[in-house]
Amino acid sequence: MQNPQPMNTTDSFATGSVVAAALAPQAVDTFEPVLRRLLAGTQNFVKQADGRWRPCGCQLGLAQCFDYADLMAPVQHRA
Repeated sequence: MQNPQPMNTTDSFATGSVVAAALAPQAVDTFEPVLRRLLAGTQNFVKQADGRWRPCGCQLGLAQCFDYADLMAPVQHRA
C-alpha cells in the first residue's frame, strides 16, 4: 500500500480568489447527515478578508466559513 501524498496546506491565494474544492472529511463530518451529502462534493469557495473560505453563493444558507486546511485539492478559477 502506498502512502498518500501530503497535502499542501500553504494558502497563497489572495482575498476574493475563487477555488473549486471538496471539503475534507473531518469538515463534512461536523454537519447533520442530510447536509453531509450536499457538502461532500466539489463546490466553489471564495477567500474572505480574514483568510477563511466561504462557499460561493452560500446556496444552502450556510453561515460557516472554513479554514484552508479544510479544502481538498483547491483549484483556482480563472476569470
